[in-house]
Amino acid sequence: MDPTTLARSERKRMGAHYTPPALARLLADKIIEYMGPPVAGRVRVLDPACGDGKLLQAAMEALRRRGVEGSRVVGVEADASALAEARKTLTGHGDDVVELIAGDFLHLAVGFQPQRDLWPDPAPEGGLHGDFDVVIANPPYVRTQVLGAARAQQLARQFELSGRIDLSHVFIQAMTLALRAGGILGIITSNRFMSTLAGKAIRAFVSTNIELLELIDLGDTKLFEAAVLPAVLLGRRRDHRPSSSRCVVPFARVYSQLRTAPDKVSLMPRSGTVVEALAAGDEGIIRVSDGTYDITRGFLSITPGSDDVWALLSPRESDLVARLQEKSCGTIGDVAHVRVGIKTTADDVFIRKDWASLPTEKRPESELLRPLLSHEDACRWAMQRQHRPLGQVLYPHFVSGGAKRVADLKCYPRTLAYLEDFRSRLEARRYVVEAGRKWYEVWVPQDPGAWQSPKLVFPDISPEPRFFLVEEDYVVNGNCYWLMLRPEASEDLLYLILAVANSTLMTRFHDAAFGNKLYAGRRRYITQYVAKYPLPDDHTKVARHIVLLARKVVTLARTGNTEQAGQIEQAIDALVHEAYGFDLNGEPQ
Repeated sequence: MDPTTLARSERKRMGAHYTPPALARLLADKIIEYMGPPVAGRVRVLDPACGDGKLLQAAMEALRRRGVEGSRVVGVEADASALAEARKTLTGHGDDVVELIAGDFLHLAVGFQPQRDLWPDPAPEGGLHGDFDVVIANPPYVRTQVLGAARAQQLARQFELSGRIDLSHVFIQAMTLALRAGGILGIITSNRFMSTLAGKAIRAFVSTNIELLELIDLGDTKLFEAAVLPAVLLGRRRDHRPSSSRCVVPFARVYSQLRTAPDKVSLMPRSGTVVEALAAGDEGIIRVSDGTYDITRGFLSITPGSDDVWALLSPRESDLVARLQEKSCGTIGDVAHVRVGIKTTADDVFIRKDWASLPTEKRPESELLRPLLSHEDACRWAMQRQHRPLGQVLYPHFVSGGAKRVADLKCYPRTLAYLEDFRSRLEARRYVVEAGRKWYEVWVPQDPGAWQSPKLVFPDISPEPRFFLVEEDYVVNGNCYWLMLRPEASEDLLYLILAVANSTLMTRFHDAAFGNKLYAGRRRYITQYVAKYPLPDDHTKVARHIVLLARKVVTLARTGNTEQAGQIEQAIDALVHEAYGFDLNGEPQ
């Protein structure tokens, strides 16, 4: 493989994506704007994952534009080829002192209490000794399992993190501790930490240890090759524990505008690039060389130490969320269990569309092959009656005597013969064996007894809501989620949830409350979001009418009568708005 290609693929695997020059300048300029005078002597700048050195270069140039000469910059980088590029980038910068260190910053940072206790005595201003005035970084954002279980667990212990941790979370903690009190942190990271369950710990850490100065959600601007959507975080390290009073943080949020009304096009301000538009303070719909974007600006209110979601809402969006919650009588999570589908961790072994083509002696017994609903089957309201799931899953799980059981493969010789061909691979899933499970089990089988109950299924990722009712005994794949009513809930609630979740009003709530969009306007529909959807009072006349029409549209969808179903769907959407006190334009009534 070509060395350049190899380096690119390795950077992608480790979540390392170099910063475009325009974004590097924007970040550096904002850092210097917020930075006060250095405590003493030279301004000390650190990039703990410096890559090709472009962020450090941008910081040095920003300091010079402000009249600050002779800064001392330190870059740490584990990739030798990247470090060589950084040396080329950072040579010839006048009085500035540049020190590049080959190594893993996180390995060096272990035991920060504070940093000066860690390293042996270099020169007073050299190496990683002392506290930095500025940390500027675009740390790798990849989940720690890529590093291997042992390293991931070690980092989790050292930095007191839990759950599905992103490597950038660890970097953020270590970088913060590298700053002096009052020092400025400017980082580019995945925007996921602001809204996901996995980001709770780092949100709490940041709000406790950093005075947030500004947030920029770069959305689907495609400034990077990375699949994740980036955000910029700027903050000042606190010199004491914060009070419990809420802090107000300015933010900007930019996402592509796929459908722009003609009357708004003529009002769009003109900017060369989306980064220039952000730097200029533009707001509203802008058209630039690579597309049309909507820039929203506002203020985020955060309680220090809280792990609450950081929802970047305009005043209009805040009003929408508040009104919906005020008009609700609870959430979906109050009346239903919302779960992800099964996770086999070996899909090409357990899931197939061609089981019938296997030799008879290795074709699993029909009792263990279950129809599997996947994102390919997803639709709105209901599948057509003649539709059957495209795939089947080998599912050796069942319920007996009220307890989950696993099939004894001695009773299923053809299944055993099939799985034996993959035994070494399945046994390599050490986490299955270490959990006391059999080597041929599905890692997350969910509740085998629940599949026969009526349920709503919806894909994990979709540009629009696609919630549909399933009454058949189908298993749900891990690229979808499903919800089932709690035992005490009325069946009518399933239809009310179906109507509310598919409505345009709830899509607006989803975007405002969670904001975790992907590229091309796609949304994530996951437990922590859907379970928080507010529900109207199901005893009202409007709610009963919604349920009646939802039942009708499900029947029509099953027969393929899309025209009539579409008409009723519009009526349902209007009623959902009415149930929460809105007109169809989204204005409060």
